[in-house]
Amino acid sequence: MHRALVLPSRALPLVLAGSLAVLVGAAGPARAATTVDLGTASSYAVLAGSGITNTGESTITGDIGTSPTPAETGIDPCPSAANCVNLTGSNHPADAAALQAKQDLTTAYDSAAGQSADAALAADLGGLTFTSGVYRAAGALGLTGEVTLDAQNVGGAVFVFQVGSSFVTASASSVKLVNGASACNVFFQVGSAATLGTTTAFRGTIMAHDDISVGDAVTVDGRLLGGEQASGAGAVTLIHDTITAPTCTSGGGTGGTTGGSTGTTSGTSGGTTGASGTSGTTGSSTGGTTAGGATGGSTGGTTDGTTDGTTGDAGASAAGASTTQASLPFSGAPTGRAALLGLLSVLSGALLLLVSRRPYRATHQARRGA
Repeated sequence: MHRALVLPSRALPLVLAGSLAVLVGAAGPARAATTVDLGTASSYAVLAGSGITNTGESTITGDIGTSPTPAETGIDPCPSAANCVNLTGSNHPADAAALQAKQDLTTAYDSAAGQSADAALAADLGGLTFTSGVYRAAGALGLTGEVTLDAQNVGGAVFVFQVGSSFVTASASSVKLVNGASACNVFFQVGSAATLGTTTAFRGTIMAHDDISVGDAVTVDGRLLGGEQASGAGAVTLIHDTITAPTCTSGGGTGGTTGGSTGTTSGTSGGTTGASGTSGTTGSSTGGTTAGGATGGSTGGTTDGTTDGTTGDAGASAAGASTTQASLPFSGAPTGRAALLGLLSVLSGALLLLVSRRPYRATHQARRGA
């Protein structure tokens, strides 16, 4: 007759604890992106290497500067000229401060480029949702439509996008921040030049190796930092744009400005929304596809100071991307300590089980002998 195996009561907790420890170890912690310290470059809304050119009336909140070339065109205070800038901040044309900011930009650029990637990127970010992590495009990267960055209500969630060559957004594209995501913690490290198409609403910091070209009526809640390369070459070109450097801590941290309409309409003392307020509306993004570590189908909720102030629904899919969901920044192999503790707990429970069965065997044999 077969007997059911019954675990002694004192062995069962150890076996269960061991199993749980093994499961926890197998899940492992998700790798997290590290915030990029911009140093003195964090106070700059626009930083270039070979000059800044502006057409029309632009509004910039934050410092501007260029080094080593001091050339600046269309930067006169408004309304003194048709091509002018409403500047809330300081202008540093090839001075010591701009030189130091450029050096700090190079350090920050290298820091972002050196982080280990969690997932590879498809050619276009449009229609996708990302959680905190490091994402890499081996070549050029585009944005057509809306991309959503979801912090999942985790404070200080960092998003790093490593772009091998150029980064280009189509007209009317946008970066949407939900569930506590902050423009302070969004970084695009661009291997060559960056171009923002007309009426793009961009959130985050662009660190470009070469030029940054900004189309008409673009809003940026973040920074445009160009000319990272050793020669310093890299111009920034503006056309009737609004750029607001967020108020952050150590180049990262929590946000400073708020957004509205179809992306960001940022501002501080220039006349629109305040630099450290919170937005009270919600966002929704239902992405139809995924690519690499990006996942479609998340819904945005409450937001922080730099989170999107709109309510929208983006159902567009990126060209050529899979329609199945892919995992978000993944968990690694079992952590050494958790796996070891789990194994020891299971072995201890098994040993206790064997020892506790010995009296049972002796008693059973004695009964059979009788």
